[in-house]
Amino acid sequence: MHSTTPSPATQPEAAARLLELIQMRLVSEAIHVVAALGIADLLADQARSVEQLAEATGAYGQSLGRVMRALSSFGVFSEETPGRFALGPLGERLRSDAEGSLHSPALFFGGEAGASVVELFEHCVKTGESASQKLSGALNPFNWLLRDPVQMKLFNASMTAFSTLHMTGVLEAYDFSQATQIVDVGGGHGRIIADILKRNPGMHGILFDLPHALAGGQSTISQAGLEDRCEVISGDFFASVPGGGNTYLLSRVIHDWDDEKAIAILTNVRRAIAANGKLVLLETMLRPTALSVYPVLSDLNMLLMTGGCERTEAQYSALYRAAGFELTRTVETISPTGTTVIEGKPIQGSRAG
Repeated sequence: MHSTTPSPATQPEAAARLLELIQMRLVSEAIHVVAALGIADLLADQARSVEQLAEATGAYGQSLGRVMRALSSFGVFSEETPGRFALGPLGERLRSDAEGSLHSPALFFGGEAGASVVELFEHCVKTGESASQKLSGALNPFNWLLRDPVQMKLFNASMTAFSTLHMTGVLEAYDFSQATQIVDVGGGHGRIIADILKRNPGMHGILFDLPHALAGGQSTISQAGLEDRCEVISGDFFASVPGGGNTYLLSRVIHDWDDEKAIAILTNVRRAIAANGKLVLLETMLRPTALSVYPVLSDLNMLLMTGGCERTEAQYSALYRAAGFELTRTVETISPTGTTVIEGKPIQGSRAG
């Protein structure tokens, strides 16, 4: 006899859920559209009708209303009365002036530029090449951004936004106070090192990144009043990193690269670090206890954008050992990006390659 019990795959609920996932790209694109129109800013002080929003943005009212209705199903907006919308709990983060705003990432990852990356997904899976490499024809995955000043500005703004979320709970979970000279390798515009230095008045630092980030880093350090305690240096971490630090910090750097390049970066840190120094990575770690699916989605984003990946603790331990470090501990945080502090120390007697 054959069982008449339907398998989970044939149940209506499973089909409905899979249909939702198949169409989920439309949700991210709808978020991009309302971010581009500045809808969240228009709703910051009060609810408004679709007609009012359409008039303010130059959008076609009927189409805008359908987008707003769909996003209300996900908590981005709330439809208070038919055709009248307010910000939902998620929509607050789309305001351009909100603390921890995700307005810039909504713009960066959607629209025409975002589609040019996503449409290469199958190519990336088949070839192992990142979309960025395919688009730029270069080994450096960031070259395609450097050719487009608008996208580069959005990228930098997005990285600053991610830094805010990435650092949520980190300084409460991990004590940096033992560092006397901290070197932030690939630190971008310096938001993270500025926060660490402000919490530790006796600490000095170096902010190190590519030349395109120099002006932004200098501005952040200046605005924080830290010019006397933090030097801003430009360079290439594949060539070398500044010496003299007893703590080397890399936040959301190693996940951009494959193992070979990641080891090359960490090997340069091993050459520069004090014998009793600490290596501290802040990365989205793949853990079975993850609070959300963000880490595995971020891993797919790395596959597309840079050719890098998110990693497990065992994989980070292997990277550390290959570069002359020993992974000493990992510290989970409450960050919505799943940030884990990955601490290491130089293996005594080992030589950097």
